[in-house]
Amino acid sequence: MFSVLSQIRKRFEYMTPVEQRIANFMLENPAKVINMPVKDIAKSSSTSDAAIVRFSKRIGLAGIKELKVELAKELHTLEKENISRVIDLEEDTHREIFDKVFKNTIQALYNTEKIVDRDAIKQAAELFAKSRNTFIFGVGEAASVGTEFEQNLHRININAFFTTDKYFCMTRLSNATEDDVLFLITLSGKTREVVEVVKLAKKLGIKTVILTQNHASIAKRNSDVAIEITEEENNIQYMNMTSRIAQLAICDVLFFYTCRQLGSKAYETIMKTYDITH
Repeated sequence: MFSVLSQIRKRFEYMTPVEQRIANFMLENPAKVINMPVKDIAKSSSTSDAAIVRFSKRIGLAGIKELKVELAKELHTLEKENISRVIDLEEDTHREIFDKVFKNTIQALYNTEKIVDRDAIKQAAELFAKSRNTFIFGVGEAASVGTEFEQNLHRININAFFTTDKYFCMTRLSNATEDDVLFLITLSGKTREVVEVVKLAKKLGIKTVILTQNHASIAKRNSDVAIEITEEENNIQYMNMTSRIAQLAICDVLFFYTCRQLGSKAYETIMKTYDITH
C-alpha cells in the first residue's frame, strides 16, 4: 500500500503555495477526495485541474486517478487495522513488534517501487559499468548498505572503494579522474559530511550518483544522477530500518542493471568467483 497521506506530510514544507493548498485540502478531507471529480478538488482548494494532476505526480503517482485508488486503499487499511506503525519497546507485545516490523518494511518497499525513477537507476548503472573506480561514501545507517554494494561490484571486477570517513573519501576524490564515479548513500542528504563530499566532486568534475530519501536536499541538487526512495517513519526513535531495507533493494537492482550493462563479461566473472569459492 502506497501511503498518500504520509508522502504529502513529508513533502509539505518543500511544496509551492499552490501545492500546499491542495495538500491541506487532501489531508483534511481524505475520504471526500476519493469520490470528488478533479474540477471539484480544484475548486475546493482554489487551484486548477492541471495543478491537481501535477500534484499527484509530485508525490510519485501517475495522476489523480491513481492517487484516489491508493488513498482509498490507505484509508481502508487504516480503518481495518487501526494501529500505529511506530514501535514502542515498552508497550508493544512481541507479536505487535513482529507485525509492525514486517508491515513497515513492506510499506517502504511498496512506496519506493511507486516513486523510484527507473531511468535514473539505469543511468547510474551505465556510469558504474564504465567507471575506472567507483568511490562509495555513506554515513550512519548507510554504512551496511555501502559495504554490501562494494562487495557486489567486486564480484564483477569493478574497482569499488567504500568508506564512511569524509577525509578519506575527499582524499580519493582529489586523486580521481573524469573516468571515476562517486556514489553517495544517505538518508537525509543534508548532513555536513555528505554535502562537503558532493560539492568537492562537483568542483572536480567527477560524476556523482546519490541514493537518498530527501528529494529536496543540497546533495541531490548537486548530483548528476539522483535515485530517490520514500521517506518513512522511524521504527523507533534512533533507528530507521525500513529505509535501509529500501536502499538495499535499490542497490540490488543497481547491481543487476550494471551486470546487464557489462553483458557476458559480468556473468563469466560471477561464475569464476563462484567456482573459486566452492
